[in-house]
Amino acid sequence: MMLAMGARVCVVGCALLAASRAVAAPTLSAPKLSTATRTFVAFAGQPAPISLAWNPVDGAATYRATWTSGADVITAEVTETSFQRAETIAGHHVFTVTAIDAAGLESPPADLAIDVVTIDAFAPGARGVPTPPPIAAFAIGAKFSSPGLRCQLGSSDLALEVVAKVAGAFRLHCGGEAGQPMVEVPVVIVPVTITAELAPIARDAQTRIHVTVASVAAIGDYLEVAAIGDLDLGPAERVVGGLDIPVTPGGAAVSGGLIVRASAIELGRVALDLVDPPAPYVPPAPESDWAGVDLGVHAGAFLPADVGTDASALGHPVDPDDAVSGGPVFGLRFGLFPTRRVGIEVESEISTSSYANRLGVAAILINRAQLAARLVEEGRFGLRALLGGDVLTTLNGAGTSKVGTLGGLHYGAAFSIETRPGVSVRIEALDVITVAQDAGYAHCLEVQIGVVTRLGRRDHWK
Repeated sequence: MMLAMGARVCVVGCALLAASRAVAAPTLSAPKLSTATRTFVAFAGQPAPISLAWNPVDGAATYRATWTSGADVITAEVTETSFQRAETIAGHHVFTVTAIDAAGLESPPADLAIDVVTIDAFAPGARGVPTPPPIAAFAIGAKFSSPGLRCQLGSSDLALEVVAKVAGAFRLHCGGEAGQPMVEVPVVIVPVTITAELAPIARDAQTRIHVTVASVAAIGDYLEVAAIGDLDLGPAERVVGGLDIPVTPGGAAVSGGLIVRASAIELGRVALDLVDPPAPYVPPAPESDWAGVDLGVHAGAFLPADVGTDASALGHPVDPDDAVSGGPVFGLRFGLFPTRRVGIEVESEISTSSYANRLGVAAILINRAQLAARLVEEGRFGLRALLGGDVLTTLNGAGTSKVGTLGGLHYGAAFSIETRPGVSVRIEALDVITVAQDAGYAHCLEVQIGVVTRLGRRDHWK
């Protein structure tokens, strides 16, 4: 009986104690979001700057802020009463904030639905992924669009893509139709300068023109050029500061110009001044058609046959040991060319020859005249064929060799290299045919190298 009564007293007392504790436990109120903006804009490749705030909750030690984007949930505990985030994903998002006291008790959550709208902006002539502009302005020809929304720039018509056509300060509106968010951003449009410092260009001739394309705002690489008038345009090359364009005006073109566009939007024009091509250069006729003259010096070797009866008869030796042998030769040359192809050359030279088997020097004076035919004249190089007669005079004797004169014929060739205008190095080889000791023919080889200068007419045979 006493045990049952005690149990009833415990149950009643425990219930009263639990009830008193429940009444004493504090209750946190839900935070009240104070932001009036529920739609944010990610403009021109930059994330949307989201900033949310709520009123402080009495008794709250911290707040749990939760950002939900589809399946992605981001949670953070903060002590301040604000939340900032840079969001790049367009669409619907949910922000939730809960107050938490020092004992860990939580308030009811406060929710806010957020819309993020992206607006793409492309500089004129730009392609690919939109990038933030280097300055807070866009050039004429820039394009703006927002996925799924129609936009309006200033007083332009609503369109899925709007293009800036005039300079000025405008407001860009996107969305606002039934069930759509509506956003508005300020936009500054600046002009594009198209210039070219041009001299008159000739008809029927290609001229490479540089056109300056400039603006304080960004301009892309994909610009187009169209012709005004009878102009043939080569591929335009995008360079720093503008375009390089090969232009060929037609022979009957009266006027011409260039139009520079970005995605069919005209950025500017350049007028061209056309002139007739210059007359082909005709070299002035020489005041007098007098002949060209060659003057030169040379050195080399004179090598007559000196063995047996085939030895040359120079000096008319009786003893074979007294036959004139080879030696160095030094001489002068004079040439007269009345025509471009054929001229007459005269050479006078001294050969200090020796004897076949005797000591001493056999001085020989060689005079010759020859026809020189220019076979090849290619740039600085020339080749001449030579044919003429010789007079070979032995000036002193030794043993059975004595003073005397022989006649002869020769043929050969001369190769020349022009080292500077009017001056050439000449290499010459001759086969001089004269009388042999057996009254037959003796062949004498002569090779020489010299320097020749041209006076008078200096034209080349063509």
